[in-house]
Amino acid sequence: MRDEDLRWILSTLLALDADPAVKVAVLTADTGGQARPVFCGGYEITEANPEARNALFTTTTTALAQLRPVTLRALRGSVYRPALDLVVACDIRAAVSGRTIHLPMEMSPLNSKSFYARVGRHLGIDGARRAFLSGNAISTEEPGTRGVFEGVIRPGAFDAFDAFDAFDGYVGTLVGQIATLEARTIQSVKQAPAPAWR
Repeated sequence: MRDEDLRWILSTLLALDADPAVKVAVLTADTGGQARPVFCGGYEITEANPEARNALFTTTTTALAQLRPVTLRALRGSVYRPALDLVVACDIRAAVSGRTIHLPMEMSPLNSKSFYARVGRHLGIDGARRAFLSGNAISTEEPGTRGVFEGVIRPGAFDAFDAFDAFDGYVGTLVGQIATLEARTIQSVKQAPAPAWR
């Protein structure tokens, strides 16, 4: 991921937020043709001013976390380090089986304190500490990720489809369910306070 990618994501999020007709925003990546599908393999440092870069990353992930529509991360590929913030900042996450998430081994200026709090809420305090301290990759199928993903779709889950078709079908069904909810119901759920990670 590059700075210009973040600027595009941020401008798109702001446009979605301003459109009252949008109830659900699905964030995904085209991993077609990749032997080992990756959502994001890292961050390419192109911004000469590190403070501006860090502020851009924090602004983008904050906008994602506070977006009015429900945000659904459809994870087709593995995700590495700072980019994980763009996954856990979403309201709901779903993944294709066999993908992994890789937490940063050290505190990154790209990740705000809220990122570590979000990881703690989803993995649990002990699970998050183990993941951060060990640096081990976490499979989407491990029991410890049950608080991270709404669903993990495995190959053969639906006889008539391959894994990606089944995944797209699952995500589409989930979006349809959310879209039937009243806007005030969605906002009451999104604005409910979350417990802090201490």
